[in-house]
Amino acid sequence: MDLDRQAPSGASARNAARPRIRLLAVALAVSWASMLFHNQWELPLTPLDLENTGPLAVDIALFVVCWWRPWSRVVWTAILAWGLLNMLVGGVVTVLPLPVLPFVPEQTFDHYAVHAAYALGQLPLVLVAGGALRQLRHRAQRMSTEGDHDGRANT
Repeated sequence: MDLDRQAPSGASARNAARPRIRLLAVALAVSWASMLFHNQWELPLTPLDLENTGPLAVDIALFVVCWWRPWSRVVWTAILAWGLLNMLVGGVVTVLPLPVLPFVPEQTFDHYAVHAAYALGQLPLVLVAGGALRQLRHRAQRMSTEGDHDGRANT
């Protein structure tokens, strides 16, 4: 069964999706704010530079798509991937002095602390997206079981 095509209908379904959407809005705001904090502390960037507005545009696009398709596993997977990418690459990998990086990161307490804040700022987004995907999986299993009991096949 494809949850992307078969969403619940009616007011109860819209209301059930709203709390997750509100959590997503907060998680995206925290995610972007932690990235902005990192960029303001570490780099000579203004809030209007592409390194700040680009991720904000991605966040807004993900929110809008999720608003339209709150029952889409593809959308929630993209949100989870975005959070993990920011957490692992922005928060962890770029703090390490790796030869593949085009720069040599500082190895100071302040630098580690800013990157820890950046990585931790992605955690709400990862948790909200992971929770939504679990909810969708349980919903699919429940609908599959109900279809089996009714003698109908879910399509």
